[in-house]
Amino acid sequence: MDAINHRKESRIVKLRPNKRVIIGKRFVLLFITALAIWMPIELMARASTRRGLDAVRGVDEEAQKTAGEAFKNIQVLKNIPADQLLPSMRYMVAVLGVGCDYCHEHEHFDNDDKPTKQRARNMMKMMFAINSDNFNGTREVTCFTCHRGAAKAASMATLPVAAVSGTATNGSAPQPEKMAAPSTDSGGAASASLPTFDQILTNYEKAINVTPAVKRATRVEQGTVDGPRGHGTMETYRTFSDSALAILHVANGTTTEGYDGKIGWTQRAGGEASEQRGDELMRTRQWAGFYPGETFKTDYARTEVRAKESVNGRDAYVVMGWWNEGGADRIYFDAETGLLLRVTHRIESPLGALPLQTDYDDYRDVNGLKIPFTVRVMRVDGTTMYSWQKMDTNVLIDPSRYEKPPEKAMEKTAERKQEKQKP
Repeated sequence: MDAINHRKESRIVKLRPNKRVIIGKRFVLLFITALAIWMPIELMARASTRRGLDAVRGVDEEAQKTAGEAFKNIQVLKNIPADQLLPSMRYMVAVLGVGCDYCHEHEHFDNDDKPTKQRARNMMKMMFAINSDNFNGTREVTCFTCHRGAAKAASMATLPVAAVSGTATNGSAPQPEKMAAPSTDSGGAASASLPTFDQILTNYEKAINVTPAVKRATRVEQGTVDGPRGHGTMETYRTFSDSALAILHVANGTTTEGYDGKIGWTQRAGGEASEQRGDELMRTRQWAGFYPGETFKTDYARTEVRAKESVNGRDAYVVMGWWNEGGADRIYFDAETGLLLRVTHRIESPLGALPLQTDYDDYRDVNGLKIPFTVRVMRVDGTTMYSWQKMDTNVLIDPSRYEKPPEKAMEKTAERKQEKQKP
């Protein structure tokens, strides 16, 4: 899924060839990661992270394993589920404002040569000890508590911005507007004057004109993607109700993500397709709906209409939705038009949570169904804009396109067996 920052692009031509490749890979993953908020690809990692980690274990070997069993040289986080290791790494990248190479060597992620890697391990131990000794093991203190986007935590209070510029203040530092992390608090009752969630959802489906014809529809979407580090083009394919495929094209190659109704997967240029799990799969499943919010009723174990708030100058009903798998979202519907305006989500990891926010805008009629042509995905490292230029409906799409591609190693093994069987 704010100003788009293209400064990194202008720096690429000045770097050595090997540096250029690394930045390009990060650029691919940042788009895919932003998709993850809206379309759950691995949004907060760098492209080099996945490539390096895939090199030390099979793509899907982490299923039912701990991180220590699935990856090489894991020490502090060795007992967490394997599919929680990458979210933990992305969390540190985001809250420290660094890249993977701050602690890891490219292509040799298991090496311990960098002092920053051992320092990071010690800091994680300290954080776990603080929570264990002072908060009964509850995660109250996180990396963000001290680092706030900086690799080195501040040891001294800073002067207010207004004071530094010479402007008088009342003693309090001005606070910049930031994306709020969605609360998971389950307390509080909805006001009697507010509509129920069923009423809100019914009004939304009326507003976008959901009809029985939608259940027989397909759609192909074409557009552009602009994020903190550059530009790409994308096409998506959708079949009602829960099959979708997205193909992202950037200078360094093509990245594909699909969902066939059961399995979500991601494949980067030249790599194997990796199966999604946990929070990533949950968000992919929601993204794969034929229209935003199609799966809300089945996604959430419980919902509650909380209040009215303003979203981009529009009055909106705020709905809390608690996932069956744990965690909660805040969903905002326009009180007047009924349209879906925003969804905020928390990406959980053993080290902390990261907020994700998706805004929907510019609804247009596509063969009777209103679809947002602008989707903004905000995360801690910037905003990614999806702008759709063209949408075609009732296009013939082969259902096999949504399926996870077979592993190349398995294909080669099958070919060898066939060769041996030949007379």
